[in-house]
Order: sequence, then C-alpha cells, then structure tokens
Amino acid sequence: MNTRDEVGEFTQIFIALMGLMRRFIFRILCVGPIPNHISFIMDGNRRFAKKHKLKGLDAGHRAGFVSVTYILQYCKEIGVPYVTIYAFAVDNFRREAQEVKCMMDLMLEKVELSIDQANSGYLKGVRVIFAGDMNSINEPLRVAAQRLMEVTKDNRGLTVVVCVAYSTSHEIVHAVRESCLRKCDNGDGPLVLEVSDVEECMYTTIAPDPDLLIRTGGRNRLSNFMTWQTSGSLLHTTAALWPELGLWHMVWAILKFQRMQNYLQKKQKLD
Repeated sequence: MNTRDEVGEFTQIFIALMGLMRRFIFRILCVGPIPNHISFIMDGNRRFAKKHKLKGLDAGHRAGFVSVTYILQYCKEIGVPYVTIYAFAVDNFRREAQEVKCMMDLMLEKVELSIDQANSGYLKGVRVIFAGDMNSINEPLRVAAQRLMEVTKDNRGLTVVVCVAYSTSHEIVHAVRESCLRKCDNGDGPLVLEVSDVEECMYTTIAPDPDLLIRTGGRNRLSNFMTWQTSGSLLHTTAALWPELGLWHMVWAILKFQRMQNYLQKKQKLD
C-alpha cells in the first residue's frame, strides 16, 4: 500500500469516527428539548474573505454556502423541523452593483444545483421555501427558486425557509396591504384588521415563530430580520463568522436553549 492509499484510508476512518461522534453527541442533546424552529442571521462572509485573503467578490459567500450545507445537515440529524436562513436582505441591494450581481449569480448556481440534487433524491425529506419580495430579484433566479419549491413541495422532514429580498419592514407592509385587500374583497362593512389577519399574510407564515435565533459575526442586532416573529425567541450570538460556524457552535447554542427553557416558558405565559 502506497502513501496515498494510506492517507485515503486514514481519511475515511477519520470521517467515519467523526460521524459516529456526531451521532453520539446529538443523541445526548435529544434527551433535552430541541428547538422546533431555528433561524440564522448569516453574518461575516465578507470579513471571512478578508481575513483569509480570498480573492473574488463572491469568495466569502461561496465559503458561506458550504456552511449552509453542513448546518442544515446538523439540524436535520438533530431533528429540528424548521430552519430559516437570512440569505439576502433588501438592504443588500444597496451594495455595489457588481457584488449584488455576484451574489445573485451564486444563488442561482446553488439553487440549480439543489434542483439537480432534489431530482436525484439527495434532498430527500428536505422542503425548500423562498420568502421575501421575489419580484425584486432577477427572472432566472426567480424561476429557479419557483422550480426548487415545486420539486421539494411534497418532502416532509426539514423545512428550510430561505429569506431573499427580505426585511421585516417590507414583510409587515406587504402583510398589511394583502390583509386589507382580503378584507375589502370579503365584505362591504368597515375595514377592521386583527393581528391574526396580518400574520396570515406574512412571507414567513409557513413556519411557526422561531424558538432560537443564531447570529454569527459577533454582533447582537437583528438587522431587520423577523423582528415580529422573534419577540419570544432566544437570541444566541457568536463571534464566529458564518463560514466558521461548526458543530460545536451548534451544540453550544442548543445547550443554551435547553438551559433557558424554564425562563422562556415563563416569559411566554406572561406574554
């Protein structure tokens, strides 16, 4: 056996041992309560690229997409039913045109790859839903996103909500407008809106409110992300940049959620 074969065999053994260790850790975690819905603010892609001197406007974002794959796999293995990721904010359109184009092209590339994976059975059990002002993104990405939602609509396991061209401000305006139109269409009486009317028209109504919101990059603000839905959520921040987020960061966040359960439940009753 030559050196290359030995390295390959060692790598396979190492991967197998890491997988075994991960399953063991997740089994221990599942003794306690598991979040029904985890949302992520994926901050730090550009800082990661600068930190590691990566070239290309989309270099940090490409590294970030790798992390998305691993984090979704961890959530699926742990048994989290819903995950929401903040992929592209409305404010991101204010960045340089070339960077916005790179991000749109990268998303299109990854969505098309996901369609191929879904058709081949690789995404078995994963449903993907896009939320946000989809009319503001380019047509190729919009068409591809619609196609991915279509091919995964019958999957039951992990529901992934991808927020694109999203902000809470836009979501609330959209929800109020839509609920007003519904009320006007349903009767001639005075227009009275209830909270439930607005909530039914939210972009993210497909998923329950998050139990746990994880933000990377060392910042504590919500950045106009699901501020309506996260009033009762646990906010967990980490200094790790999004491409650096790994297994142990996830384990620590869920342990924190489990440790705070009594407080969160009491707070919900008071609300």
